[in-house]
Amino acid sequence: MTQTTDDIPAGPAGLRPGPAALLRRFPRARSADTGEFITALNACFGPAAVTAATPSRRGAGHELRALTGPGFSVGYVRSGLGVRIAPQDGDGPCYLNLAVSGTVRSQCGDAQLVNRAGVAAVLSAGQVQVLQPAETAAETVGIKLDRDLIDAELAALLGRPPSGPVRFQLGLDLTTPVGRGVADLVWALLTEASQPPGGLFDQPAIRLQYVRTLTIALLLSHRHSYSDLLRDAQAPLRPRSLRRALEYIEAHLGATVTVTDIAAAAGCSTRTLHEYFHEHVGTSPMAHLRELRLVRVNQELCRTGGPVTDVAFACGFTHLGRFSSSYRRRFGELPSQTARGA
Repeated sequence: MTQTTDDIPAGPAGLRPGPAALLRRFPRARSADTGEFITALNACFGPAAVTAATPSRRGAGHELRALTGPGFSVGYVRSGLGVRIAPQDGDGPCYLNLAVSGTVRSQCGDAQLVNRAGVAAVLSAGQVQVLQPAETAAETVGIKLDRDLIDAELAALLGRPPSGPVRFQLGLDLTTPVGRGVADLVWALLTEASQPPGGLFDQPAIRLQYVRTLTIALLLSHRHSYSDLLRDAQAPLRPRSLRRALEYIEAHLGATVTVTDIAAAAGCSTRTLHEYFHEHVGTSPMAHLRELRLVRVNQELCRTGGPVTDVAFACGFTHLGRFSSSYRRRFGELPSQTARGA
């Protein structure tokens, strides 16, 4: 079934523009000509090279509306064309993609997922990306964040410059408290950008502040290659018991673990443990454990191609039926489909 904007977490106060209004002040291309559409994509989302990955469907049109600024681009895309995005120098921007309607299979390096309502894709810099819409005219919102912008915000959080580009985990679950917060920021930006001219959002400094806030939110809330360093830098903000619990969970993903085990390792009661997790992590201890296990399974299936049962058991799942259902909700496809695509 095709998703609509009603399936996507709403922006502040539940207000958001519909597809017809999204970025309507910033038209870039509206044509059935694939070459014209690709040229517009490159102009807005470069310097990575965007090329067609699949033949254009007969009679299918393409549309791009996009706002660009120093270090970022925000675009609405309606198209059924598969595209390949290749960095030109081994580096480049990161992309945050949200489905407005339809689904898009997103692959970044060896990782892949189905970008759909409730699951955003965060595509890392320096890796080849392939985006393939499942429908003739899927609608997506794409946000490009240049490396200089991300590095500047990360350096401010770490207290020192990063040593290399940030590698984000591909999938961002928009149904969690953290994911809904990121979605709210995206829709706040889109709502302001879709207003008639004459407002505060016409000021470049205001636009950049929205994008910087979104970048900081991704760095603080979404898993990436600097998450552990960032967690250590932010460690005084988290209770010691919580840090011990998180370390225990990371070290025991493949073991049989109960909330009592986690509390014992943390040196606190289960009640206190739940309070710490809900306050600082935004979920329960066991939900956090399950999320890390699902991500580990996805990474292994993308890397090795299975077999699914062995990978699931190795990552701590003992009930294959529940595992399969959880995996499908999280990544938009069955684990066997991920394994076949490896």
